[in-house]
Amino acid sequence: MLNAIRQKKELSHESAIQMCLAAIAHANTLSANIGVVILTPAGVELAAVRMNNAPLHALGIARKKAYTSASFKVSSLSWQEKLKHKPNTMNALLKEDNFTYLGGGLPIIVDDEILGAIGVSGATEQQDIECAEHAIEKLLSSLSPSK
Repeated sequence: MLNAIRQKKELSHESAIQMCLAAIAHANTLSANIGVVILTPAGVELAAVRMNNAPLHALGIARKKAYTSASFKVSSLSWQEKLKHKPNTMNALLKEDNFTYLGGGLPIIVDDEILGAIGVSGATEQQDIECAEHAIEKLLSSLSPSK
């Protein structure tokens, strides 16, 4: 039985918490209030934080964004373009509990392997994306050997 067992890497809960804090720190620079969710590649929640003044729906939407990114290994926003001329597919996917094409969900990829996904919601779509990107950049810089 060749390849009967696969080993997968995923983020630690400590890294997930640090990513949430990095996204929130960036949101503070934008005067935005967000919710942040970090999932494993299998869609299991590692960390979730909602800023006090974030919309009540922020965490639920952030979770959908992260789940979409973990599932398809692409940004949640990329689905807007992919589905633009496919209304039947869009309608079918939007009926799925954990799917959204709203921007703010990104896969967390290190060395060409998905380690998880982040979803951010509560600000503008562009600000949500910026906060998610900032958190990923902080993670990647923490993994790089210091010079």
